[in-house]
Amino acid sequence: MEDKNYSSDSPIHDQDQDRFSRWNFSQRVAQVISKRSDPSSIVIGLYGIWGDGKTSVLNFIEKSLESDENVICIKFNPWRFGTEDELLTGFFFDIAEALDAELIKTGDKLKDFFKKAAPGAGALMGAKGAGDAFGAFISGPDINELKKRIESELELAKRRVLILVDDVDRLEKTEIHALFRLVKLTADFKYTSYILAFDKDVVAASLQERYSSAAENAGEAFLEKIIQVPLHLPAVEKQVLREFCFQGVDEAINIAGITLSQQQVQEFVRDFSSAFDDCLTTPRKAKLYGNTLMFSLPILQGEVNPIDLMLLEGVRVFCPSLYEVLRSNKTLFTGTFRDSQYSNNDTEKEHIRKLIDDALSGGKNINKEGFIDLLKNMFPKLQSVYGNMSYGSDWYDQWNNGQRICSANYYSRYFTYAIPRGDISDNAIKALCDDVEKWDKSFDIESNPLNEMLSAASAETLIKKLRNKAGKISISSSLSLAVAIAQKSEEIPNPEVLYSWMTPFSQAAMLISDLIQNIPKPKRVDLAKTCIELSSTLDFKLEVFRWLKREDESKPEKDAFSEDCIDDIGKHLGKILSEILERTEDITKLTSKSIPTIFYTLNKYVRNNYVNDYVAGLISKDPVAIVRILDSYVPTAWGMESGVSQKSDVTLPEKMDAGK
Repeated sequence: MEDKNYSSDSPIHDQDQDRFSRWNFSQRVAQVISKRSDPSSIVIGLYGIWGDGKTSVLNFIEKSLESDENVICIKFNPWRFGTEDELLTGFFFDIAEALDAELIKTGDKLKDFFKKAAPGAGALMGAKGAGDAFGAFISGPDINELKKRIESELELAKRRVLILVDDVDRLEKTEIHALFRLVKLTADFKYTSYILAFDKDVVAASLQERYSSAAENAGEAFLEKIIQVPLHLPAVEKQVLREFCFQGVDEAINIAGITLSQQQVQEFVRDFSSAFDDCLTTPRKAKLYGNTLMFSLPILQGEVNPIDLMLLEGVRVFCPSLYEVLRSNKTLFTGTFRDSQYSNNDTEKEHIRKLIDDALSGGKNINKEGFIDLLKNMFPKLQSVYGNMSYGSDWYDQWNNGQRICSANYYSRYFTYAIPRGDISDNAIKALCDDVEKWDKSFDIESNPLNEMLSAASAETLIKKLRNKAGKISISSSLSLAVAIAQKSEEIPNPEVLYSWMTPFSQAAMLISDLIQNIPKPKRVDLAKTCIELSSTLDFKLEVFRWLKREDESKPEKDAFSEDCIDDIGKHLGKILSEILERTEDITKLTSKSIPTIFYTLNKYVRNNYVNDYVAGLISKDPVAIVRILDSYVPTAWGMESGVSQKSDVTLPEKMDAGK
């Protein structure tokens, strides 16, 4: 995204850019300066907090006086200077250069005079420092001559000088003091006026530290001696600020290509107004929020819930301390409490309350109740922290499908602005579903859409995400994707675990079953047969058949295969198995743990005595094969504490008669 998409934080200059009705105020201040008949100096303080638009008002004042031949405007920004010495020198050089350009018509420039005079002060630097040195210069004969020259030129030209001083509150404490001393010592220049723009509280606090041994309000008292006319920036109505902020939000949404429903818009406005209205104190805050969304929305477009992201970015902008709590405590804010008679969540709930309360107490202009309401809407788990409402784990699928921040699967994305390692982009899943729909229906394995995406490392995450979205996948995509998974089944891990249905292997078979359900009923049997036939491993053929949805007498409304359909598919599987056995010298060496399932399927769907005949023939060639068959039927035991599996012992006779 190009930089031009961001809303500039630069101050404005022209009346047609005025969103907050500051032009009339600025024009009135300019007229007071221009029409002032008293030749004495005046110092005006323009008070406003950081980001409130002080610089823009100074620009408006300067613009109002642009065509006024009675006033020479000089902008002095003390923040440009790194030391007190540079600050004081720069002040006189800026004035001298401006007057030389606007006023002095002779070759005897004020700047040249200042260059000659200033070293007299510089000689004192080693002993006294910049402040005392220039104090001596300002009160000495050189400055008096400079002062007379400036006043004489101004009176002759019938013009006034207005010095606009910005960013006073950005200076170091010593520099703030030096600047006000400078203004105080030069404030008796005739035909000269000052407008100093700053945050009064910040400057007063800095001056207070300078006079730490003086009265409690020494900083305020010092300002009152310097500032003759204190002016506060006109307040911006909350509704105007909110509208300005929402303009930035709309622009960010449009640039990201996001479309929100009416319900989503209402949810956002409700939560934003509840939590952030009191925080929306300056135009800069409003602009900062819009620019933040310009960055985050396009990066995470399609990967997170846009409303949750917009609200979280509001927390980051308006209450950074709370944002840090959220960023660092994923487990406290995702999922639900697992209440039971064996656990007590009161300690954890109290911990969460304290973290949130401390964070909100550290913010400025914070409406605690509004923020807590916002957090409860973003993180349903908090409903039981601040009330009696609780959510069960049955909500997890809904939160996952909504890409909600309260889902452990999506939480990290909101803070990293990226897809965490080991995760798979939702956009990649969407692209896969689009690509698989275009897959050649010859089901050429070389062009299988999963060739690049499915691996042993990615299988678990990929299958989990596809299962979450299975119900929304189109008919054509479902058909192709089911076949694609079957073809790639050899890439899917099948570890031996206590709950075998949790493995990627079984989950992939369940996914195929889910996808088959998306297909019109007349085509489901054929698709099931195709998936079984094209499965790249014998074990997966059996697993697909195992997880096909079947009719249940207790649930007649269940959309599933009838007994006749299952019998048809089972016979197809049995035929495939019998052909494999005919080609394989010893099935017990090809696969061990699936032997019981293979034998059951052959007996039921091929021929009742099929297995007896097969095993008899197998043992006649290799008597030890019976051991492998028996071993496959022995159940696996799992240690409850160690989690280690083991087979029950099979004791063999000391001697086995090969002829029996």
